[in-house]
Amino acid sequence: MSEFRLLGPVTVCDTAGGVIAPSGPKQRALLATLVLHAGQLLSVDRLVEELWGSAPPVNASNALQAHVARLRRLLPAPGHEWISTLPTGYLLAPGRASTDVARFTRLSGQGRAALPHDPGQAAQLLQRALSLWRGPALQDSRHGPLCTAEADRLEEQRLTALEALYEASLQCGRSTGITAGLERLSADHPLRERFYDLLMLALYRGGRQAEALGVYERARRHLITTLGIEPGPALRARLEAILNHCPTLTPPPHQTPPPSLHQHPSPTGRSHPSGPLHPSGPARSRGDRTDPMALPAPACAADPPALSPLTGPAASATSAGMTGPVASAGLTGPGASVGVPAGSPGGAGLVAPAAGAGCSDLTGSAGPTGSVDLTDLGDSAGFADPAGVAGSADLAGELAHLRARIEELARDQQDLLRRIQRDQAVH
Repeated sequence: MSEFRLLGPVTVCDTAGGVIAPSGPKQRALLATLVLHAGQLLSVDRLVEELWGSAPPVNASNALQAHVARLRRLLPAPGHEWISTLPTGYLLAPGRASTDVARFTRLSGQGRAALPHDPGQAAQLLQRALSLWRGPALQDSRHGPLCTAEADRLEEQRLTALEALYEASLQCGRSTGITAGLERLSADHPLRERFYDLLMLALYRGGRQAEALGVYERARRHLITTLGIEPGPALRARLEAILNHCPTLTPPPHQTPPPSLHQHPSPTGRSHPSGPLHPSGPARSRGDRTDPMALPAPACAADPPALSPLTGPAASATSAGMTGPVASAGLTGPGASVGVPAGSPGGAGLVAPAAGAGCSDLTGSAGPTGSVDLTDLGDSAGFADPAGVAGSADLAGELAHLRARIEELARDQQDLLRRIQRDQAVH
């Protein structure tokens, strides 16, 4: 059975397994438009607008007829007439042929439906769905309004499936192996709050609470700068739960492990873990960039270890550079205490709330915030002093970058704590 493939370069897979690729962009756009509206009559005017826009050739109907004739010769035709000519336009009869779009829609829908009760099965279905993507939807075929609108719709479905896949992995107790993919997705799609939300949860479950708070601040800055709005209720609730170490942040026990998230190129040219893929055909857009990240299969059958405060030099060095004596920057009060202990040597930690503290109540006042002192970074954070590295420029440059990152994250943390202080003063 033949299959029309639109999730990437527009091609046709014949019954023998061969791949048929239209030679030019107009041919690909015409095939994609007819397949997307299979069984429907498309008028000559709509097809001319799709192929040439506002600048059609002098005899557009004859040019369109020539493209249809070439497409008829290209398609496999044993006993089946694919394209019919009607008085007012053209119609593609799919017969028993399928499309990768239909397969993706079916698998991703099944995966999202299975997510609430069987996240392991949901992850498998969603990975199978996402593995069908070979590049941007309708690649090199988005010349007119019909294909452009469909490509945008399919891209939205792909992102929704990725959100569901990462949520399924988190529900199975997997957090340490998925943060890199979520970092890239939040950078590629900075206005989608769901990716920030999932990244904050993954970082928190990995014991990286300071980085999770930094993600919220990054999202908030971008939303305010770009749209002039604050983060939505879901992201604010995630921040509050993390600040209070809410027990609902821990994953449910005894879930079926999802399959390992393999790398495959996303339509943006980046690698995202979402299923095995061995692409064939034209090169991917924006180059082939694959990250050397092997993601182990999660162990969902066991309960995750309890999160402990980030204290001490070693913990500080692994917490997104939230190091240096950011002393005593915390929230204090009768119900909960969330802060950075001054006693940690160069550390930045989060203190768990007192027993019985609510997940939605932030009370108390903030303590004084210390300054970040980078003079002792080499000793306190386990980095070598750059003066003793025998003139290694690479290491010195890397250390300078880390110090700048530490300063930025420390400022983010201080801004966040000051904002919490103001909110508490108001309420």
